[in-house]
Amino acid sequence: MRILLVDDERAQLHLLSRALARHRPDWVLALASGGREAVARLRESPFDVLVTDIGMPDMDGMSLLAEVRSDPGMKALQIIFATARDDRGSMRAGMTAGADDYLTKPFTAEELVAAIESRLQRRVRASASEEAAALQSDLRGRLTERELEVLAQIGRGRVTKEIAASLGISPRTVDVHRTNLMRKVDLHNAASLATLAMRAGLV
Repeated sequence: MRILLVDDERAQLHLLSRALARHRPDWVLALASGGREAVARLRESPFDVLVTDIGMPDMDGMSLLAEVRSDPGMKALQIIFATARDDRGSMRAGMTAGADDYLTKPFTAEELVAAIESRLQRRVRASASEEAAALQSDLRGRLTERELEVLAQIGRGRVTKEIAASLGISPRTVDVHRTNLMRKVDLHNAASLATLAMRAGLV
């Protein structure tokens, strides 16, 4: 996990870094004292999460956010504003501009850890959903509707007789569909087919 912390107040920056290191020693933390330095760091190497103040003299948080969101290479970067601006207008502006979360100072290290982990969990779920949609689309291009139905039934852990009864076809027909499935997706047992069905969101 790579986190970039951005704040023009160096004391606050180091305090936050030490607190996070105590709570999550496995995270890799990097520091930037302003928006321009942050952009340079982000272009040097990839990060998972950017935690930034808004009010900074050289490039403020809103400008940094705009710079990041305009770069396709940083599309997956999760951005959390951590700022003393606690008015609804600032919150709304930040979220509308593309921030993923908004923490108001003062906040605890535990609160920041929770915010970071929440964002990462959402990213993982979104990535899994996108993968499932892409895989399902691919399968729909290669399999017949009946084969997809059989695959979904296999994904639910059903055996031949149960599949046949559920779909109103004979066990022999189910076996034929299973054989065709295995050939088309290059898998060789029911367990692998069940895993495929779950990955594709058919279950």
